[in-house]
Amino acid sequence: MNYIEDGTAEIVLQPARYLILRFLQDSVISMYIDEIAKVVKVHPRMVSHHVDILEEKGLIISKYELINSHNSKRKVAVRLCSVTQKLYEVFEEIRESVSLRK
Repeated sequence: MNYIEDGTAEIVLQPARYLILRFLQDSVISMYIDEIAKVVKVHPRMVSHHVDILEEKGLIISKYELINSHNSKRKVAVRLCSVTQKLYEVFEEIRESVSLRK
């Protein structure tokens, strides 16, 4: 697959998405949107928007979980995200492309 020609590499290399992906890639566990937002310093709504785009391209997967809300008996739905194998393939293709240009 040529991820550079099909536009996937461009989606990955958008600055906020790249930060999100690198953070998720370095995480040993799946992360919540709010946790990602704090680390990459992007508003949670924008992180969620970028996650939608990345998930549509098959670069990450997400699922919703119910967790207890702070100081409440109510549960809230949170979105848990992790990377897929496809992301590693895209990063490898980008690396190869850059090394060929040198």
